[in-house]
Amino acid sequence: MKAHQFFIASYAPDAEFLVHCLASLRRYARGFLPTTVCVDGAEKDYFQKICTAVDPTVRVVRYDGTGFMRAQIAMMRADELCPDAGIIHLLGSDCLALRQFGPGTYAVEDNPICLVNSVELLRKVGSPTLPWVSGVKRILGWEPPYEFMRRLPSSFPREVFEPMREHVELRHNVAFDYYIATNNQRGDTSEANLLGAYASRYMPELVEWVDCDEIEWEGPSPKGYPSAIGQLWSHGGLDHPADAIFEYEFRGHTTKATGKTPRQIIAEVLYGGDQSKVVVPSV
Repeated sequence: MKAHQFFIASYAPDAEFLVHCLASLRRYARGFLPTTVCVDGAEKDYFQKICTAVDPTVRVVRYDGTGFMRAQIAMMRADELCPDAGIIHLLGSDCLALRQFGPGTYAVEDNPICLVNSVELLRKVGSPTLPWVSGVKRILGWEPPYEFMRRLPSSFPREVFEPMREHVELRHNVAFDYYIATNNQRGDTSEANLLGAYASRYMPELVEWVDCDEIEWEGPSPKGYPSAIGQLWSHGGLDHPADAIFEYEFRGHTTKATGKTPRQIIAEVLYGGDQSKVVVPSV
């Protein structure tokens, strides 16, 4: 059996979300290797302290760089930063585990599940994900038939990461990190779509593909493929109403995240509703 591991690329402004993401994974995730958190080297000591305070098993690693593309590049190097993982689950700092789950929620035997929608359908409905299509074409060299980022976490076998990077280097005749960091002026780069598009073309047998075009959606996931993780959308901070549509249990009843602040949701999922506990540990 392949080992499963969560990988989160974070930075200081998202620490107020990350610590509760880690707390939720510690409470609800079963059967995974210790979570790996990747940060810039200048922030590593700080993150080591706050992560250890939440979960002493968390691995804090460094990938140096600046800006949003540092996180994307780190995620596309997660195979190097998670050397013991056979399946790597890419997650954001502003995500929250909502109920107990194991690797079987996101994998079939040793193949991670990747939900997809056709680009043809997305064009018909005017999906905001369409920029990723042009990004994949620009970076990999072909227009993908599918959008690959339909549910968090984005889960991929470790075998796809290095060949995808090598393909980009050969196509553009420049180091992978440099190309990604310096050619994102259009904001069309998506790590999950690059990994998914490469895997679907060259390694389809390593992934359990699920075409969602004909499947009814229930909240953030298609029917039959529920997620145990919700995204809080960190852009507005802890006290701005979350653009979230998932449900979770609170005091024995199912409640909706819609319209609530991340602070309120975190408190209800983890701390019995006590919002005073939604803080970053003092270090």
